[in-house]
Amino acid sequence: MKDELDILKEVGNIAAAHGSIALSEILRKKINLEVPKTELLSRESIQQKIAFEKIGVAVYSKIVTGLNGRVIFLLDEKNAFRLNELSYQVQSDSKASGVLTEMGMSVIKEIGSMVTSAYVTAIGMMFKRVILLGAPMLISGTMNEILNITVFSGGPVEEDKILLVEARFEEPETSIRGSFYLVLTPQAAADVQQVCKKMLEELEH
Repeated sequence: MKDELDILKEVGNIAAAHGSIALSEILRKKINLEVPKTELLSRESIQQKIAFEKIGVAVYSKIVTGLNGRVIFLLDEKNAFRLNELSYQVQSDSKASGVLTEMGMSVIKEIGSMVTSAYVTAIGMMFKRVILLGAPMLISGTMNEILNITVFSGGPVEEDKILLVEARFEEPETSIRGSFYLVLTPQAAADVQQVCKKMLEELEH
């Protein structure tokens, strides 16, 4: 599975290259989007990684064509405030107040939508299929509430496969970390795994 994860991480690197350009345009300053880590997780391992009582913000979209699944861009409260501060500086030299502004929430939704779209577009390009997302939803609350609505919404009958892609935004004065979850049904995950295997076989010949 490691070689297949390497392919999916390369998908993330392609998405990050496009995302850096788009982020720089949105925030009007040089932004580097990096993908330092890609992991395949179970529900149990996510529960071990995340403090469920923390507050967070998520941008959630269903995949409507090309794959059966959903995508989630997730920020904890601290990183959401950092992004809010960064977006506020676009419009003003002043600092943002200690609350998430309407403009900040709008920018988080725009950036989350851009990050998720960049990733599924990169998957589509590599796997030679059209993958489109539905309208993004902005969800806030505890991490437990957000994950129950988004990542764990498939129910216990079918064990979804969850790909975690860590996203890191870097600009000279700020480092913002977020998580991107690609949640696939078992059949969709098997399809992606098969495509990865085929690509590996072609590289070996």
